[in-house]
Amino acid sequence: MMKYEELTKDIIRYIGGEDNIITVTHCLTRLRFALKDMSLVDEKALLERDGIVTAQASGGNYQVVIGSHVSNVHKTLVSQLGLDPNEQVEVIAKKGVLNNIIDIITKVITPVLSVLIATGLIQGTLALLTAIGVLQPTDGAYVLLHAMGNALFQFFPIILGYTSAKAFNMSGYLGMLIGGIMVFPGISESLAGGEVAYTLFTGTIFQTEIFKTFFNIPIMFPVTGYASSVIPIILANYFASKVEHFWNKRIPDIVGFTLVPFLTLMIAAPIVILVIGPIANFASLIITAAVTGLYDISPILTAIVVAFVYQPLVILGLHWPLITLAITNYIATGSDYILPMIFTASFAQTAVVLAVYMRTKSKKMKGICIPAMISGMFCIIEPAIYGVTLPVKKRFAFSMVGGVVGAAVLAALNVKMYAISVGMLGIVGFLNPENSSMTGLIIAVVATTAAMVVAFSLTYFTFGTDLKDSDESESVSSKGRLRPLYNKISLVSPIKGKLLPLSQAEDAAFANGALGKGVLVIPSQGKVVAPCDGTLTTFFETGHALGFTADNGVEILVHVGKDTVQLQGSYFKKLKAQGDLVKKGDLVLEFDLQAIQDLGYNIETPILITNSDQYLEVVPSNTDTVNELDQLMTIIPFQSTADVQAIRVEA
Repeated sequence: MMKYEELTKDIIRYIGGEDNIITVTHCLTRLRFALKDMSLVDEKALLERDGIVTAQASGGNYQVVIGSHVSNVHKTLVSQLGLDPNEQVEVIAKKGVLNNIIDIITKVITPVLSVLIATGLIQGTLALLTAIGVLQPTDGAYVLLHAMGNALFQFFPIILGYTSAKAFNMSGYLGMLIGGIMVFPGISESLAGGEVAYTLFTGTIFQTEIFKTFFNIPIMFPVTGYASSVIPIILANYFASKVEHFWNKRIPDIVGFTLVPFLTLMIAAPIVILVIGPIANFASLIITAAVTGLYDISPILTAIVVAFVYQPLVILGLHWPLITLAITNYIATGSDYILPMIFTASFAQTAVVLAVYMRTKSKKMKGICIPAMISGMFCIIEPAIYGVTLPVKKRFAFSMVGGVVGAAVLAALNVKMYAISVGMLGIVGFLNPENSSMTGLIIAVVATTAAMVVAFSLTYFTFGTDLKDSDESESVSSKGRLRPLYNKISLVSPIKGKLLPLSQAEDAAFANGALGKGVLVIPSQGKVVAPCDGTLTTFFETGHALGFTADNGVEILVHVGKDTVQLQGSYFKKLKAQGDLVKKGDLVLEFDLQAIQDLGYNIETPILITNSDQYLEVVPSNTDTVNELDQLMTIIPFQSTADVQAIRVEA
């Protein structure tokens, strides 16, 4: 994992440092941070760092998208932080009920998703071998492969018992035990079998026959048991975690080792079986009934809705509820109709990337496309989304259209999946193991092809029809000369003084341009004004450094003096606060120029365009001195070199 050390060190620094991190978890492609202060995140630095696909705040957490190797990055990260990767649980912040529910589902399902897909592939392989006559149900190989593919689902609540316990910061083994109680061999036959005592909720979807009681309290145990459930064990361990935390705070450690799990089980287990399990089961019935009802009305409409929202949900990391519903359907019935609706999405994304690869002349873009296509074939679509399709919105829209077409074809022909499998290898999940029918697989191939053809064609034949599709961020006029896509941007000086090239700064970090292009001013008076209409986005406590974001997107840094941070704010008077809106010319800062110089400090003041890499050139004004609000720099977006030279003379 040594190769990720520099990356993770930068992530920790840009995320606000170790002290800002509460917890860090990961899913298939992204790191998820629970942070103390979101404002400490240097998002610009994260976005510009090689090895990071994108970064964003979502659902109360901060997400850093890495790619399919995220698990290795996570291991290196938690090692540097001195944390146990198996004990990382995210704190449930106050961020809304919906966001909390999605967070919980993500944390519970994600750790087991890889083996879930693996067992799905085993099931698909078994179905294929059976369909072509290689194996029979009586063969030993069939029995073993069947066990390999179904063991996880038989004991799913035990597995989820562990992951949900970790999500709620309780003992993982206690969580597994509660899951084990729910699927204990014979418990279903004992509590939901024999002579019916009475029936509750007759005539509703909640109708439940009561066979046994617990000290006269009816035990509403589902006839099918909890082996085919997801929600009950999650809610069960949420309650159990509260009980465990209660006892942990009140029982001394010397006896808590045995008393805490004993008391937790004695309280939680009966309530789980008597109350939480039935409520969770009823909730599952409502959700299933709602989706099934829509599906019964119109499978195609359902597919269009699900396929249309799926890819945008992936961007936000909010697609897990759909996956959870698919898993619930599969465990309950042995098949699912949700996964087919999202199955073609990754192939549509891959087709768009292929079209871009074939049309683009940019070597950099081609380099992004190749790994994005490879991962996309295995249903890891974040590299394609963030690297290729999302930056040019129409590409992302074309991928959505392709996904909808594929989903509609599958829904129209009532195709289901019989294994939880995704990507290129997951196509075997469309084989029906009951009758070895390959009809679903053939239709899936047709639907996937349709999705890819639509997405590819829309992208390929419209490539270059709008400015954002241009690889070079420039276009050619009828005379063959480059023409500007945007007008030049003029920036005025925030300070009065002598103007010098930035390369003459004593501070090497500024002089070498690593922090952005700009100029150097030697102030002749102790005032700084706003150089633009915009926002005062950064204002150090010490007052020596401040940053503006102009309404047109230009980011300006003014750093008064070298090493003046050591003055701890002395001789600086802040007249505005970080986050304030400013108008060009507003007085923002006053400082005692003479006193600072008398103390021996170099008063050189770099003025930088910190996002200068987003522009073709930053041209300093051709003058020796500037007053406040004099022309200081010209910022050139996407111009030709000849135009730059012309502007240099003009400036």
